[in-house]
Amino acid sequence: MRNSRPDPAARLRAAALQGVRAAAAVLKHPPAVCAAYSGGLDSTVLLQLLAASRADSQFTLSAIHVHHGLSVNADAWTAHCTAACAALEVPLQVVRAEVSRAPRTSLEEEARRVRYAAFAGAAADVIALAHHADDQAETVLLQLLRGAGPKGLAGMPLLKPLSASADRPLLLRPLLEFPRAGLASLAAAQGWSWIEDESNLDNDYKRNFIRNRVSPLLREAFPDPAATLSRAARHQAEAARLLDALADLDLACAALPPAQGADGGDALDAERLKRCDDERMKNALRRWLGLAGLRQPSEARLAALVRAVRASSNDTRLTWEHEGRRLVRRKGVLALETALENRDHGRI
Repeated sequence: MRNSRPDPAARLRAAALQGVRAAAAVLKHPPAVCAAYSGGLDSTVLLQLLAASRADSQFTLSAIHVHHGLSVNADAWTAHCTAACAALEVPLQVVRAEVSRAPRTSLEEEARRVRYAAFAGAAADVIALAHHADDQAETVLLQLLRGAGPKGLAGMPLLKPLSASADRPLLLRPLLEFPRAGLASLAAAQGWSWIEDESNLDNDYKRNFIRNRVSPLLREAFPDPAATLSRAARHQAEAARLLDALADLDLACAALPPAQGADGGDALDAERLKRCDDERMKNALRRWLGLAGLRQPSEARLAALVRAVRASSNDTRLTWEHEGRRLVRRKGVLALETALENRDHGRI
């Protein structure tokens, strides 16, 4: 009896195409897709899959390569990417970026920051990224070891805006369900060439340490840890959505007309918010700050804010600064405003 299950190559091609169609459904029009192309195995497979899918769907395809200048081989990698894109007739944008090497800064984080800044400047509706199941597993482990909550443990989603302040470009990760070994098998079978980044062997980088030292040990005891951790990430994503739904209910109960907020922004009734217990108030404030495009404060700072809100009254003035914004309480109103200067009115 013939096996009716699609072969791995067909499944990968279908996933790439379904990802683009999911983005098109959000955008309401055929998207301009830009593949983030480093020249490595993962991004090579993604670029090839997208290039092969152009005839099956209405989308335009380009690629972007970020030249970090961190390796002596960076120019050779750029030349490889240029030749590969020319062979596929895919327009390529090369962005040369300078990565800060300042003391006490993470080279990994700085490289990621400049890379995503380049993505934000691409003329595209969608930035396609080649993250796969093993990357997802590494992300979940890293977030767990950082003490992250459900949103962090949810890992990387299939589709999301690159920035909280703009609805495009969208980040698309269509290969999240596939292990790296499957990508390597396809690339080898097709005869695709790719580059090897020597920094991937440097275990001083935390992600490399997990990939090269921790993951092999996990595979000795567990049959498919990447799939299991990816499933856990999906459970955490569901929990995060439920927490957001609860926060939205609590924020709706405490919401005030926008005119009462700073610069016409959102404002909350402090006394109504104080009806929530500490856990729900943390959840609501975390959501409120996130909707304002701010990164989440540390657990200690958020707990301090909850204590300050609970202790404040109409006779006190609260000022709490975070990410260039100031949360203030004036009489019964909690509002966010731009922090232009330091003040000492109960600042925490």
